[in-house]
Amino acid sequence: MDRVVGVDMGCTKMLMYAEVDGKPIEKKVPTGLDCPIERLKQEIDSFIEALPFVPAGLGMAVPGLVEGDHRVKHSDIRSLSGITTDYFGAGRFPVRFINDVKSATVAETAHYKDKDTIAVIMAGSGVALGVYSKGRMITGAHGFAGELGYCMIQTENGPQTLDSMAGGIGILHRAGCGIDEFLERISRKEPEAIQLLEQAGVHFGLALTNVIHLFNPDVIVIGGSTATYPGYMEHALETAKKHTLPDMFKPCLIAPTKDGKRIVALGAMEYLRSGMQL
Repeated sequence: MDRVVGVDMGCTKMLMYAEVDGKPIEKKVPTGLDCPIERLKQEIDSFIEALPFVPAGLGMAVPGLVEGDHRVKHSDIRSLSGITTDYFGAGRFPVRFINDVKSATVAETAHYKDKDTIAVIMAGSGVALGVYSKGRMITGAHGFAGELGYCMIQTENGPQTLDSMAGGIGILHRAGCGIDEFLERISRKEPEAIQLLEQAGVHFGLALTNVIHLFNPDVIVIGGSTATYPGYMEHALETAKKHTLPDMFKPCLIAPTKDGKRIVALGAMEYLRSGMQL
């Protein structure tokens, strides 16, 4: 299927992507957890209307729990919860929903066809996991497997989610500032900011340890904006190496995504084109 559109609907921004004669056409707009569904649809429709072709289909990657490929059961973007593909397609073209990290996993597996088990972890606003093993995506009974960010960890303040301790939104909430100010604090080497980022990296590293012990992957691909924060991955990898069985850690390649900015949108396009069933 040619002439398709991919959408990466993130908790802070949405990327819309298409290709014409092999050249990318893309647009990024801000979103937010309280972004109205009407504005999301308006932005997508505006992008589609500006294309030099009528789309043959729309692949949409969304944060949260996706039922089949047609309904969002629950999303951190509140207005998406309960929405079906009919809302965005309106009979104009087919639309398929896919969870965002599963979409990233679809995109990355194409680069590791000789590997048995590939885990993809996106550390962005939150943290989520996709695992592709022996030719199939691990989805769980209802398709919701992989919500790594909702796993609970014990802290001095009681049980907390991994998202709140290692995800971008959680880090900034604890820092009490926006991303630009936080990164500026890091560049100034302010002790509190450095310590907060170190703690986040350690928690993410422990999550890596758990993923390796649970799934024994050949490859772990890591993407997302939070993974690019200075020092975050260094602390994570040091922690994972320290706490993981050596015979499981050493053979596991830990690599960045091939196209970190577009990975989720590209996966949504491939999911639509291929007709893949998860």
